[in-house]
Amino acid sequence: MDLSLRAMRYVRAAMRLGNISAAADEMNVAASAVSAALDQAETAFGMALVTRARAKGISPTSSGRVVLRRIEDLLERYESMLADGVDLRSSLSGMLKIGYYAPIAPAFLPRIVAPLMTANPGLTLSFEECDNTQVQLGLLDGSFDVIVFVADLPAAQIVVEPLIHAPSYCLCSDQHPFAAQRTVELEKLAVEPLIILDRPVAKTHYLELLESSGRRFNVVATANSTEMVRSLVGVGLGCALLNMRPATSVSYGGSGTACIPITGLTSGLTLSLGHVPGPRRRAVQAFSDACQIYFASSDGSAHVVSDAGAAQ
Repeated sequence: MDLSLRAMRYVRAAMRLGNISAAADEMNVAASAVSAALDQAETAFGMALVTRARAKGISPTSSGRVVLRRIEDLLERYESMLADGVDLRSSLSGMLKIGYYAPIAPAFLPRIVAPLMTANPGLTLSFEECDNTQVQLGLLDGSFDVIVFVADLPAAQIVVEPLIHAPSYCLCSDQHPFAAQRTVELEKLAVEPLIILDRPVAKTHYLELLESSGRRFNVVATANSTEMVRSLVGVGLGCALLNMRPATSVSYGGSGTACIPITGLTSGLTLSLGHVPGPRRRAVQAFSDACQIYFASSDGSAHVVSDAGAAQ
């Protein structure tokens, strides 16, 4: 069964609003027309796209979210072609859903998206922080259009675009003796009181790195947010291992910190973009391009702390 553009618009409105009556009001049609369009779409795709509850409206299924993303992409492209005198790549509109696993994302994502938002007032953004597994699952089930994550054994269905490699570094209080050094040896860091970032991928990486020092190490605290780690370090409770630095050396608590490269260390984590195979919405492509440009710039590279940078 063919699915008309009109039916796809009805389906998009219903799934976005979560209510058939609200979609009918928005599209200025009878509720029965919207309901019929949903039935036609489910028949055409051969699967349930929504769950229906009389009192609670409708909710997209996992398959429904994927179909909705494809419908939004198709309608956006079609509607752009109909706009007289508008280049297909000249404007962006609609909702761009970005999932991320990047502890210092607030330090760079706003800088990346601000020019896009300014140039394209019809574009709206949704950000959601997840762990590294959840963010990949969210991309695959249609909850996100694009993700920023650590591409350590990514799901096979995800197209990965590396952004930047960040070696692990030592974070210490600006009053700590390490703060006066250009680099610190891993063996000396390992015997300090340690504060560990308790996040998937990161924690395993840091513990393995400390074990490689051959020293007995002492973890005095763990925290599942980077800013809590930075604040604990800032008041002098210990040192930490991290991978990317924010644009400020001051913690939420107002204490100063210092980022010190670890002598000779190149191992770390690679921040990457992820998207599903196939045609991408122009908004996804524009965001991807903006990320690549940012991390190729001096502003982007400033988030990396390395022994090579200290030696310059």
